[in-house]
Amino acid sequence: MIGLTTGICLAEAGVGTRILAAEPPRRTTSYAAGAICGPVFLSLDDPDGAREHASYAAFTELASVPGSGVHMCEGRFVAPTVMPAAPTIYRPDDVRLLTADELPPGYASGFAATVPCVDMPRYLDYLSGRFQDAGGIVEIRRLSALSEAAQTAPLVANCTGVGARDLVPDPAVRAVRGQHVVVENPGIDTVFMEPPVGAAWTGWHPHGDVVVLGGVAVEDDWNLDPDPAVAEQILRRCIAVEPRFQDAGIVEHRVGLRPGRPTVRLEREDLGGTRIVHDYGHGGTGVMLSWACAREAAALLTT
Repeated sequence: MIGLTTGICLAEAGVGTRILAAEPPRRTTSYAAGAICGPVFLSLDDPDGAREHASYAAFTELASVPGSGVHMCEGRFVAPTVMPAAPTIYRPDDVRLLTADELPPGYASGFAATVPCVDMPRYLDYLSGRFQDAGGIVEIRRLSALSEAAQTAPLVANCTGVGARDLVPDPAVRAVRGQHVVVENPGIDTVFMEPPVGAAWTGWHPHGDVVVLGGVAVEDDWNLDPDPAVAEQILRRCIAVEPRFQDAGIVEHRVGLRPGRPTVRLEREDLGGTRIVHDYGHGGTGVMLSWACAREAAALLTT
């Protein structure tokens, strides 16, 4: 997703752009995501907050684009303790505190906010089509080192995600395994999320006829096969909060490797006469930062 978004920013600016990818979009980590953009807790004065606000604005606009896979949806964000702060979010009027009657058992506080909800399979198809409509070319090709890409073009955007660990190489990048269970929608129309606590939490994202249930974050686990025990735990946690999931049929299991890193790497580097901009290490905030980071990466490459 980061690579496609950056490719769009370049191609739509008139730069001839070719994406080299080891796998097609629907076989990437982004396919496995929930996903939402928001809520935003950081202010515009914070550099990371400015990126989050910019991407929130971009996804809000995409919600009005037919076929984008993005729609505005109420999200309910809860915690077992009193939350220390309310989100600033892009449109503060959309935020309201949940009443005691609206909180599920076991939760002490929460708020509701309207956020862009992203159906990742459809969104990846939209990005791919938009990139190709702008003249971009996608080539499925596995590289063994970033230097191979540097030999093919004078400008390179390195959006390799978890693959940057070996391709750069960057040992600071770590795989953070995620797994979701996709079920038939029993009538859910709101996002539900609790703060990630340790390696597992309860949350779901409705996308029309299906709901994506999660989630987990297991560091240094590179296994891409669905774990039946993890799937059962996800289902059990979600059913405890929303009993309607009890009889929901399972559509599929999704697994992806988030590119964990202490900080996002977004910077320029010269390699043998080739200008490279690194844009990776977004962890679980790839959607949240995608458009802002893609625009910054494109600007660093071309100015």
